[in-house]
Amino acid sequence: MNESWQGLIDSILSESKAWKEFYDEESPENSPIPNGYSKKLSKFQQLLLIKVIRPDRCINAIKNFIIDKMGEYYVKSPPLSYQNIFTQSSSKNPIIFILSPGADPFQDVQSLALACGMDQKFKFIALGQGMGENAKHLIETGANRGHWVMLNNCHLLVSWLKELEALFETISVKPNPEFRLWLTTTPTKAFPLGILQKSLKVVTEPPDGLGQNIKQNYSKLSEEIFNDCPKPEFKSMLYVLSYFHAVIQERKKFGKIGWNVSYAFNESDYKISYRLINMYLTKAHELQEEELPWETLRYLIGEAMYGGRVTDNCDRRVVACYLQEYLGDFIFDTNQEFIFAKTDTHRYLIPNEESFELSLEFVDKIPLFTPPHVFGLHSNAEIQYFNNSVKQLWTDVLEMKASSGGGEGGISREDVILQVATDIQEKTLPEVFDEFNIRKAFDTPSPTQVVLLQELERVNKLVVRMGASIKDLKGALNGEIGMSAELDLLGDSIYNGRMPPQWARLAPATEKSLVNWLTHFERRYRQYRDWVDVEEPKVIWLSGLHVPESYTTALVQTSCRAKGWALDKSTMYTTVTKVTDAKEVVRRLEHGTYI
Repeated sequence: MNESWQGLIDSILSESKAWKEFYDEESPENSPIPNGYSKKLSKFQQLLLIKVIRPDRCINAIKNFIIDKMGEYYVKSPPLSYQNIFTQSSSKNPIIFILSPGADPFQDVQSLALACGMDQKFKFIALGQGMGENAKHLIETGANRGHWVMLNNCHLLVSWLKELEALFETISVKPNPEFRLWLTTTPTKAFPLGILQKSLKVVTEPPDGLGQNIKQNYSKLSEEIFNDCPKPEFKSMLYVLSYFHAVIQERKKFGKIGWNVSYAFNESDYKISYRLINMYLTKAHELQEEELPWETLRYLIGEAMYGGRVTDNCDRRVVACYLQEYLGDFIFDTNQEFIFAKTDTHRYLIPNEESFELSLEFVDKIPLFTPPHVFGLHSNAEIQYFNNSVKQLWTDVLEMKASSGGGEGGISREDVILQVATDIQEKTLPEVFDEFNIRKAFDTPSPTQVVLLQELERVNKLVVRMGASIKDLKGALNGEIGMSAELDLLGDSIYNGRMPPQWARLAPATEKSLVNWLTHFERRYRQYRDWVDVEEPKVIWLSGLHVPESYTTALVQTSCRAKGWALDKSTMYTTVTKVTDAKEVVRRLEHGTYI
């Protein structure tokens, strides 16, 4: 171990209070490490320490590391500039927009075509069943005559994409210099690699961070739009709308804590809303009205423009609450400065700048990291988001590793996969249940026995799938059969200790690693085996069932049959006992169950 780490464990044991305070910090990556380790350890070593102590803060710690080594430029998402995209493109390289939910670059590409004088040569089509020939005709004509051709929703016609690849190989030999091929698609593995390698790829997802989101909104504006309304309040209200749009976009990363349902708020909501504000303020100026129609604007923006996408009542209240807090005559109160939110280092205000450029400079000063309370959430709200982000980061890093090569001790990647696969096949993989004879043993299955039969059917499918895929993988590694993409993915998952996707599709949803999942699977199997060979468990392990809700429903049905109750008027309730060990339970409950 490097001498910089010497004494670290002793320091943690002897000064546990200081280390506990460091662990409990809201942002430990920005706090000094106890016992002078901030000076003893290099920046990268400090990053490793954060990974061990507070893995949820790794994302921000990595950003700090990049800023320290390379500068803030490399952690900020640059605003999407369609003019720059066009400048970098050529007639021989298609432009592919990889869409996020709610994103639609069509209007921007159409506006770019108008600005470049190509509006009469701009052709577009939405792909779907039977549209392949029409798209082929547009591309061939466009390559000869110098048209811009836009194919929307390529992911809806993946069967035709191979033909598109061959077609592009033909026309890219000598196309008209003005020809451009624009494609839009959601992320899909079916997209031809040949097109991807030659294309200019553009990601349309919202940038990470409140300031970057606001800057993205402002990138859609111009000095002309900024000064379009004669009412002086328009500039401030435009910023308020940009801030509101950024906040509701940022809330999505907090999952169910942010929104009960994930909504595809997009640029069109923002554009329509600022045009609406412009129209109402212009009208107020023409009629020389001092009082602005705040209630009308809040309703139209919150209930119609953005609220039109919101289906959950509680989410609708959140949107209305934000607008109630952000939109009103109080934002122009000269006696009390309006503040969106305040942190220890920054106050989120409305800029007073008169020019568009100065407003952009104001937005650039917004901190890179935005704590949850700026959105009105508790500081713990971001823990799950950061944990998921870190897991995805490690997964992506592992997938980027070389697919072959010697490992430690001379053991190759293939040998490791083969050894683990053999261990799973010989030590973990159980026999399938004899569903036919088990079903035959029940004269008239009770509701809980029906649940058992359904569970056995599911677990048998999983066991068969596991056995067949491992057998094929071993055959591919030994050169007996060809290595398919699915088998290669299975090998990668086993090597990296992750749950293989082909197994996950047949198993209950899980976040466990492969080792932990196999232990969990063995325990589940034992419960099924005891249920079949001995009796229905006195204490049921609900998490060990594929669909736990079906078992609780079956218990209600059993009690209703025995007592003659109406099923639709009966429900389950929970009573907490003083029993802490399942072995203390000597017999099953007559109605209900111990869990």
